[in-house]
Parts: sequence; structure tokens; C-alpha cells
Amino acid sequence: MLVWTVCAYRKPTMSEDDFHRYMSEKHAPLVREALARHGVTQYSMTHFTSATRAQVARVMDPQFIQSIDYDIITQIRFPDVQCFVDFRADPFYKDRVAPDHDVFTDPERVL
Repeated sequence: MLVWTVCAYRKPTMSEDDFHRYMSEKHAPLVREALARHGVTQYSMTHFTSATRAQVARVMDPQFIQSIDYDIITQIRFPDVQCFVDFRADPFYKDRVAPDHDVFTDPERVL
């Protein structure tokens, strides 16, 4: 199994609400379509908003001093490395999914 974790920040010109709405309503369905063709069934997004960050701050302690400041963390579980390679080589991924990242992410801050 391969777990691909992407930690991303929204474009500075995009509002927090617009970013999270776009991720949920536009990008996620696009990605799911491509993933389903490759047999991937586990895809998750964890949204971090201003409200979430305020709650995280309540539970921070010296052991976990670093606060999460990403706008979103996405995880995709591929059954094997070849599935990941095939997904990234898929023309749909190259033509539709990858370019869509430029709509909402700050490419300098994607990990």
C-alpha cells in the first residue's frame, strides 16, 4: 500500500470559504472520478479553517507545540505503487486533475 499525503495552502487571492467550497464541490468529484478508474477507494480531505485552528489551539501543549496551519490535508491510499504510477500517468489526471490544482493552491506551499 502507498499513502499519498498532500498538505496544501490556498491561493492568497482565494477566500477561505471559496477554497473549501471549491475543494469539496469541484476538485474532489474530479479526483474521485480518476481514482475510481484505478481502483482506489480511500480518499479523504481534512479542512482546516480559522475556526478549526482556534479549536486546535485549545489542546496544544509543549509536546505538540507546532500548530497546523495548512488549509487542507488530503490523503489517498493506493493499493500499491503501480496504482499510483498509473493514476499519475492517466491522461485525465494530466489534462484535468493536475491543472485544476492551479485554480486553488499556492504551488510554493504544497508539501
